[in-house]
Amino acid sequence: MWTVVYVSQNKAKVDRILELLDKNSIMTMLKTTVEDDFQSGNSFEILVPKTELETAQNIIFDLEV
Repeated sequence: MWTVVYVSQNKAKVDRILELLDKNSIMTMLKTTVEDDFQSGNSFEILVPKTELETAQNIIFDLEV
Protein backbone atom coordinates (compact mmCIF):
# COMPACT_ATOMS: atom_id res chain seq x y z
CA MET A 1 0.00 0.00 0.00
CA TRP A 2 1.30 3.44 -0.95
CA THR A 3 1.21 6.29 1.57
CA VAL A 4 1.65 10.05 1.08
CA VAL A 5 4.83 11.17 2.81
CA TYR A 6 5.18 14.72 1.45
CA VAL A 7 3.03 17.34 -0.34
CA SER A 8 4.26 20.58 -1.90
CA GLN A 9 3.58 23.02 -4.70
CA ASN A 10 7.33 23.56 -5.12
CA LYS A 11 8.38 21.16 -7.92
CA ALA A 12 12.10 21.82 -7.41
CA LYS A 13 11.85 20.80 -3.74
CA VAL A 14 9.83 17.71 -4.64
CA ASP A 15 12.47 16.71 -7.22
CA ARG A 16 15.21 17.13 -4.61
CA ILE A 17 13.37 14.91 -2.13
CA LEU A 18 12.68 12.29 -4.81
CA GLU A 19 16.36 12.21 -5.69
CA LEU A 20 17.39 11.82 -2.06
CA LEU A 21 14.88 9.04 -1.43
CA ASP A 22 16.08 7.26 -4.57
CA LYS A 23 19.69 7.47 -3.38
CA ASN A 24 18.54 5.77 -0.18
CA SER A 25 16.79 2.98 -2.14
CA ILE A 26 13.30 4.11 -1.17
CA MET A 27 10.68 3.37 -3.83
CA THR A 28 8.64 6.44 -4.69
CA MET A 29 5.65 7.45 -6.74
CA LEU A 30 4.81 11.03 -7.72
CA LYS A 31 1.21 12.14 -8.01
CA THR A 32 0.13 15.52 -9.34
CA THR A 33 -3.14 16.97 -8.15
CA VAL A 34 -4.87 19.56 -10.25
CA GLU A 35 -6.83 22.09 -8.26
CA ASP A 36 -10.19 23.38 -9.48
CA ASP A 37 -9.10 26.89 -8.54
CA PHE A 38 -6.43 27.73 -11.14
CA GLN A 39 -4.87 30.38 -8.89
CA SER A 40 -3.98 27.83 -6.23
CA GLY A 41 -1.87 25.82 -8.70
CA ASN A 42 -0.93 22.16 -8.70
CA SER A 43 0.27 20.16 -5.75
CA PHE A 44 2.74 17.31 -5.92
CA GLU A 45 2.40 14.31 -3.62
CA ILE A 46 5.28 11.96 -2.93
CA LEU A 47 4.10 8.49 -2.04
CA VAL A 48 6.16 5.64 -0.58
CA PRO A 49 5.29 2.07 0.39
CA LYS A 50 3.82 1.95 3.88
CA THR A 51 6.67 -0.32 4.99
CA GLU A 52 9.19 2.44 4.14
CA LEU A 53 7.21 5.37 5.54
CA GLU A 54 9.21 5.88 8.74
CA THR A 55 12.55 5.76 6.94
CA ALA A 56 11.33 8.20 4.29
CA GLN A 57 10.01 10.57 6.96
CA ASN A 58 13.37 10.55 8.73
CA ILE A 59 15.22 11.30 5.49
CA ILE A 60 12.87 14.18 4.66
CA PHE A 61 13.10 15.53 8.23
CA ASP A 62 16.90 15.53 8.06
CA LEU A 63 16.73 17.39 4.75
CA GLU A 64 14.37 20.04 6.16
CA VAL A 65 16.53 20.80 9.20
